Amino acid sequence: MFLLDRRNFLQVTAGAAAASLLPGSALARVGNAEVFTSDEAGLLVDSAVIMGERSAVLVDAQFTAGNAALLADMIAATGRRLESILITHYHPDHLLGLPILLDRFPEARAYAQADVQAFIAQVAEPMYAQIAGSAPAGVFADRVVVPEVLGADHLMLEGERIEILPPMAGDTALITPVHIPGLDTLIASDIAYIDTHLWMEEAAAPGGVEAWRASVAQLRAIGAGTVIPGHRKPGSANDAGVFDATIAYLDHWDAARAASGSAEEFRMKLLEGTGDLGFAFAVDRAVAAAFPG
Repeated sequence: MFLLDRRNFLQVTAGAAAASLLPGSALARVGNAEVFTSDEAGLLVDSAVIMGERSAVLVDAQFTAGNAALLADMIAATGRRLESILITHYHPDHLLGLPILLDRFPEARAYAQADVQAFIAQVAEPMYAQIAGSAPAGVFADRVVVPEVLGADHLMLEGERIEILPPMAGDTALITPVHIPGLDTLIASDIAYIDTHLWMEEAAAPGGVEAWRASVAQLRAIGAGTVIPGHRKPGSANDAGVFDATIAYLDHWDAARAASGSAEEFRMKLLEGTGDLGFAFAVDRAVAAAFPG
């Protein structure tokens, strides 16, 4: 489970507390979507805004209050009415910004697939208390919001069907990617990363990497021309190359783990050739998961 202890959390949020303009955040137009990528303090997470002529649907709500507010500004600038917010999984970098969005767009409704929603309902309050309780005031929203159960396998946007795929494994066990066939677009969430380290804390458990690989194969088989990953650097690709990058990192992880006899050796091998990747915070957690204690 993604729970941050105080020491590691402060490594992430120190920059966010000091940076009011969040210069590392970025916005890109991808087909019929606007994709907002947070700064490093926001863990380089993607939020996608699927746009119709008058309305919009948001997928994932960011981590810090600052990034969520910038995302809200971006949505407002499109002139569309935000109808729905879909949370793909329980991780706080996709969830904790939700109150900021709902306060800004009170007509919007937030949803998660039933299994995902049930897990969020179980862990949201203690997760928020641990994270926000360790942070300077204002880094996070003033509360956590649990989304409603999505009672269907899709959302509609001005007659366009937005498919919410069944939960599958990536950096956690229950992630719901989003497929918009009419736009040839797949929002992979945290089943795909590019130009960043992968969050391996949960996938390090037995069978985790194999399940992740299977999910990548399942999404790749859809054949979407536009693929929006869960984490990337601003300007990174939004195509099937994100699957190649994810599998390459999983291969590297497996090889480094198999060749290492200690946490120190594993860390050294994991960083070989990957030192320029973003989301460096994930490395210490990966090492601890592979070599606990």
